[in-house]
This record gives sequence, structure tokens and C-alpha cells, in this order.
Amino acid sequence: MAPASWAALRPPADPAAIARAQEETGAEFPDQLVRLFELHDGADHTEAGAFFPGEARLLSVQEATVLTRRLSGSIDSDEVLGVWWHPQWIPFSANHDGASCCFVDARPGPGYGKVGYFFMESGGECGRWDSLASFTENLADAVENVTKLRGYVPFVKDDALSWD
Repeated sequence: MAPASWAALRPPADPAAIARAQEETGAEFPDQLVRLFELHDGADHTEAGAFFPGEARLLSVQEATVLTRRLSGSIDSDEVLGVWWHPQWIPFSANHDGASCCFVDARPGPGYGKVGYFFMESGGECGRWDSLASFTENLADAVENVTKLRGYVPFVKDDALSWD
């Protein structure tokens, strides 16, 4: 259906890179996030690679680590910790400048493994999906049935998945 988007997926991440990312972020990645990186270390920086809603792209392990550090460096008080951003929210997809992203909550506790959405202007929304698996099921359902996901409707243009 969208062969250009499929072709934009990168090969698997190096297991050592995944281990370094966990060490650098201080987070034990949920198994589903590790498995995602083991399948694909992100997607190309192309229109075809931006196949998530909001022109977001699947991030590589290194890109996820860099974005985590960048957003964590913006935390200026305990009042915004875990409300606006948390250093153990690990992004797996982001738009071109990282101002919005989907993340997996890697904090120990009841939210561990849940998927949230972050927008620079308003902060994070935890637990939007129960897991990365439920997020990908919702994504697949939206694509297969041409229904909205996060307010966007999928379509194919130039053999690439896009969202309007």
C-alpha cells in the first residue's frame, strides 16, 4: 500500500546501542520498545519516512536518546517534572524538530510501558495507549480502515503513507 514508507525503515539497531541508550537515559526500556528498536533503528529523514500522524518519523535509538536529553534539559523545576516532561519518557517517534513526539513511559510503577504524547506547548499526556502494541494496533486500524488517529486521517501519496 505504501512501499516508499516501508523502504524508508532502517535496519535493526545494534544491541549495544540500545544498552547505551538505557544507560544514558537511566531508564530500563520496556520490552516492546526494545523490540521496536531491534526491528528498525528509525526511519529515513524523508517524506516517506514521516509516516506517523503529524509528519512524525520513527526515531533511531540515538535520536531518541538525544531528544530525551534535550527535553530533559528544559526541565527547570520539580513542578513540571512528569507533567511537562520526564527524563524517563523515551520518545520513539517525533516530528521534524522534536516539538511533538510519542513516547514510552519507562518510569517504574503503574505507568511503565504506557505510550503518551508530548507537545512542546502543553507538555506530556501519559497513558494515552496502554502499550506500544496497543498504539501500533490503533495505527494499523486507522490505516486499514481510513479512520482518524490523533485527529489525522491516513492517505497514500507517491507510494508513501501520509496523514491529513
